[in-house]
Amino acid sequence: MSNLTEISIFLDRYKDFSKRLERQKVIHFITKFDGLLNGYSSLTSIIESFNEKEAFQYNIFNILNIQTYEVRTHTPFLRNLLDPNGTHGQKDLFLKTFIQKFIPKDKMEFFLLPHRNDYNIEEEKPIQGGRIDIYIESINSKKKFGIIIENKLLSGDQHLQLNRYSDFINGRKFVDQQIMMFYLTIDGHDPSEYSIDKKTMSELKNKKILCNLSYKTDIKNWLQNILKDIKANKVKFLIEQYIYTIEYF
Repeated sequence: MSNLTEISIFLDRYKDFSKRLERQKVIHFITKFDGLLNGYSSLTSIIESFNEKEAFQYNIFNILNIQTYEVRTHTPFLRNLLDPNGTHGQKDLFLKTFIQKFIPKDKMEFFLLPHRNDYNIEEEKPIQGGRIDIYIESINSKKKFGIIIENKLLSGDQHLQLNRYSDFINGRKFVDQQIMMFYLTIDGHDPSEYSIDKKTMSELKNKKILCNLSYKTDIKNWLQNILKDIKANKVKFLIEQYIYTIEYF
């Protein structure tokens, strides 16, 4: 047999071997894929069964597409929570825990009042040159204070608006210990120089009057920590949905 014939036979055998090898690989991968598909089907069935009981993706804020609406969603929602006479029925749970968590300890005595009816909470409070998103004040004649919450989710700052808020609350003749201004954003960043001049911002921060808050850490952690203390299941369920909404800002 000539060398050429041997080479030709070898090549034919190699081609046949390659085809058989490819068929074996295909069979192997089909088997693996079938196993994966069966596993996926079983997992899907488990997830669907769990979802039927828990509806873990059901979120009223997402369904109504209002999860990022500052004025229509977050400001009224927070105002209602902070109101001791709000429809949540949890009395001063939200307001007192908010004060205890975010007011500096050396100023706390001014802000914790003996009765929940001593607090007044206003939304979109009109002042000269603008409106305050949430304003909380004492109507207790012996312990006076003012809290401003500026809620900035996606909207931009207005020109020197925090300066105006500072002027408004100083006009109430409070001492520094009786004043708090919270600048609430998604990530807790500083207000822009368009909203407040550098000198005023530095002074307010040094006096522990101006404080940055973030939804993704501060508000979320505050609400998570008091979930166990909420007695109404309906309220607890809605707060859980709100926390979920914050996580996906």
